[in-house]
Amino acid sequence: MIKRQPTTTGEGNGRVIALPVLESADPPSQIIEVSSEAWIPPPPVEAPEGLARILDGEPFHPLKALNHFDALAAVARGENPAPVTVEIDPSNKCNHKCDWCVSMLAHTGENLDFDRFTALVDEIKDMGSKSVVLKGGGEPTVHPRFNDMLAMLHDAGLSIGLITNGSMPRAGTREAILDQVDWVRVSLDAATPQTHERIHVSKDFRKIIENVAWIAQRAERTLVGINFVAEPRNHHEIVTFTEMARDLGVAYVSLRCVFDPRSPLPEDIRDSMLEKASLASELQTETFRVMQGNLTRAYVDADPMAPFPYERCLGPNMVGVVGAEGEVYACCFLRGNKEFSFGNINEQSFREVWDGEHRKEIMDRVYRGECGRICQGGMTHNRYNVYNQILNYMAREDKAHADFA
Repeated sequence: MIKRQPTTTGEGNGRVIALPVLESADPPSQIIEVSSEAWIPPPPVEAPEGLARILDGEPFHPLKALNHFDALAAVARGENPAPVTVEIDPSNKCNHKCDWCVSMLAHTGENLDFDRFTALVDEIKDMGSKSVVLKGGGEPTVHPRFNDMLAMLHDAGLSIGLITNGSMPRAGTREAILDQVDWVRVSLDAATPQTHERIHVSKDFRKIIENVAWIAQRAERTLVGINFVAEPRNHHEIVTFTEMARDLGVAYVSLRCVFDPRSPLPEDIRDSMLEKASLASELQTETFRVMQGNLTRAYVDADPMAPFPYERCLGPNMVGVVGAEGEVYACCFLRGNKEFSFGNINEQSFREVWDGEHRKEIMDRVYRGECGRICQGGMTHNRYNVYNQILNYMAREDKAHADFA
């Protein structure tokens, strides 16, 4: 996870700007106080029968993008296919305040208009997109019609992913997720209420654990995971967090680490993170995966000034990113930076934005690195890395021995 400070980027250089801090979007009744009692994790449970079936299908396979070979080939030829997946931010409000949030620039308070969302679903379905991930931006589940959004996507036949902080302040959200969502990942980042409050600046840890356990223990078709972004305040809890996740019955944990090119983590903390991640990986079973993500030696020791490893960043052509304010961004790391917006769906249809000349101009700037390559320093170990490995090779005109299998 990159530590994102509010910046406006141009020609690869950023300037720091001040943004107001949002008040919690939760009503007082939704805030769960942290008591002085010791935190006792819930007892272990057995994994649902459907979980093994899902995991046998290799949902985390790094070459999953090859299922969409036609789209990959079209991008490599310089064409402009519809995005396979569209990320949609229902809200730019967030009821947590993680200071390293990659979407900090997008915390501007808007909710996506529900009527516009309805039309957007029809548009991306008609274009041939296969899936939608609801994320942020802000916290998606604070949108007043979040449950209706899930129902609409499900009725449209689109596969659904969800990234959430797990607070789920609205009645019926857990049930809607269980019924309609293909996968949900909860950003938790702590194994205790105290550490969670320190990082997320919220008092709802127990409520989140209750939500995760309720969904995970009933999930026959929904893959449930929880995410841990390691940093100096929480890295000592990596193993405990993984044990807790296993006992909750989730399918996986994703272990990552903060990256701030201006302030690299001290060597002793990096070593401690890697040691604990290695111990955590030993807890993996047939029905519980430990994904180390970017928490690897190559990542934590990455040089933020190293050259971008590909000729062009072609990965964003596979994924659309729509903010709650309507802007369509070049990639998830550029949320809130309108300098890299293709256009606004409140002014044009999604197809008009995606196929427009302005998008081509913005993507040319991304190809030249004018976005500032804020995903640098090892962040290329994310899914865009896989896209770029495939696409940059396919796009080469001087491939040697291409006639051999």
